[in-house]
Amino acid sequence: MTDNKIQIPGDLFSRTYGLKSDCLNSIIYRTRNQTVAILEGDSAAVWQLIWESNGEIDGALNYITRNGTFSQNAETEAAAVLRQFIAGLFQRKMLGEEIPQSNVTQINTLRGSVNSNENLQARFAQKLADNHIFYSLVFETTYNCNERCVHCYLPENTSITNLALPQVDGLFKEFHDLGGFTVLLTGGELLTRPDILEIFALVKKYRFLPSIVSNLTLLDDETLAAIIGLNPKSIGCSIYSTRPELHDAITKVPGSLEKSLISIKRLRDAGLPVVIKTPLMKATAPYWRELSALAVELGCAIQFDFSITAGNDGNLSPLAQRVTDTALIREIFTSEYFDLSIFNEQLAEARGPNPEAGLCGAGAIGLTIGPQGEIRPCIGLCLPIGEYPRDSLVEVWNNSPFFGEFSKLHAADVKECRECADFAYCIRCPGVWLAEHGSYTRPNEYTCFLGRQLADAQRTRNNNH
Repeated sequence: MTDNKIQIPGDLFSRTYGLKSDCLNSIIYRTRNQTVAILEGDSAAVWQLIWESNGEIDGALNYITRNGTFSQNAETEAAAVLRQFIAGLFQRKMLGEEIPQSNVTQINTLRGSVNSNENLQARFAQKLADNHIFYSLVFETTYNCNERCVHCYLPENTSITNLALPQVDGLFKEFHDLGGFTVLLTGGELLTRPDILEIFALVKKYRFLPSIVSNLTLLDDETLAAIIGLNPKSIGCSIYSTRPELHDAITKVPGSLEKSLISIKRLRDAGLPVVIKTPLMKATAPYWRELSALAVELGCAIQFDFSITAGNDGNLSPLAQRVTDTALIREIFTSEYFDLSIFNEQLAEARGPNPEAGLCGAGAIGLTIGPQGEIRPCIGLCLPIGEYPRDSLVEVWNNSPFFGEFSKLHAADVKECRECADFAYCIRCPGVWLAEHGSYTRPNEYTCFLGRQLADAQRTRNNNH
């Protein structure tokens, strides 16, 4: 820090919002140590001036001088207030030197456990949802993929025309102007796009907080350098088994496990946060603990889930991969990866949903854009509500009837959920229901089956504790 400027770390991301209450709110996220801060009111205004001037503090000092109450010397006391404010950000490790690679803090991905960062982000997201602010974008860069996974939900014909780079630039600009902050880049396999490095550059141009999902088999030196320059919040990579014969049988590409693991190690050596994403399937689920040990060895976070879904085009063949062994499911559900607690307090049971509980959060703070520009409420809910660039994001976000119609739906309106004794444990997704049998208001049998297994497993665990 100099007399009139502080250094903004390259892994720091921020956005400030004016809400209906006329109170400014800022979110600050540092990816290398996975630290988040929320500022309100004057603190948000001071930070916004520092952020938008790339670390210059004169504007922030003038703001404090104009708006503060001082006993004697306004300039001296305002400077002291600003020093204290900046010192607080250093203390929280929001500011300061680049985080050493060896000290990277991994993401907490245990389902149901809520750390302070997640709680802050959830409350902030709810504020934005209440103000209908477009905060988050999922961009499916392409449906092309170099793997042919047996459980893939994408249509078999992935040879479609992707949005051109100038269209992606226009898309990102509209998203930014509407309040955009977080971008998830996924596919298909995004690294099959010849212009993916240019898309990364656009993400940096608009100062979005990026996350990436990739199988990483195509990671080369140039792409690695570009991803390091992005400082992503996370890089998700699907690993199905530590056993090459099982993993490669899922992807149908010999040698794919080895390539993915080499790339994960390179990313971890660069200090980037990697999440091993593991959809559990019949053939691989019995060996799930081996993946847990691999994640520890590599210094990665890990996410297990049972969400094998029907294809977006109605193809039901992926459903044959679902795990149905109740003993195995209960073993996984009683593990540390499914600890349903909030600050070490067990989840309170409820029979049926709260009458005010929405069906799901689709479209609450963001949208998904498909490779050709199809606009959907979320990546899991294949319900087209527009097509970019024919329909602008501004028009869809502000005027689509979807938001009014979907917000009127409540979980209590779903017959199967209304009196369900295991509702509190349900891992539900209306998008999954829609893909499987054409309705997002009628649960599929597997959702209810998993809810019962999770409820029984957690009750057993609680009783044992």
